[in-house]
Amino acid sequence: MKKEYLVLVLFVLFVWSSRDKLPTEFQFWKKSSAGITVQNNSGQDVTDVSLVVYSTPNAMGTIKKDTSKTLAVKRLRDHSDVVIRFKYGADTIERYVGPIDEDSDYQMTISVNFAGVVTAQTGSAAEVKEEESTGKSR
Repeated sequence: MKKEYLVLVLFVLFVWSSRDKLPTEFQFWKKSSAGITVQNNSGQDVTDVSLVVYSTPNAMGTIKKDTSKTLAVKRLRDHSDVVIRFKYGADTIERYVGPIDEDSDYQMTISVNFAGVVTAQTGSAAEVKEEESTGKSR
């Protein structure tokens, strides 16, 4: 009986030590999708918007002024860099936005402002409001 418990404990320790090496579809303790919201605060329409997440370009089309679109993608890895590409007037703008990972709850909000300036905030809206109300910062 003790031998079975010892084997079970060793198996649990092995699985625990290699938990981050498991494929993402078997990581039930983590979120399985990522969400990125692009807000257009620029005063004009931005066209040909695409996001590169997990090394895959995702076309979002045109985002009208003062509106936003959300992209939901399946999480393929624990960490990914995000790049936004869009046309602002006659110019094509491509910007590195930042990483999306477990610390940000796989959520990001990207704002396109006047003159094509891009700002980003990671984390969900609930986390941001909580940080503002408690005065905590990341």
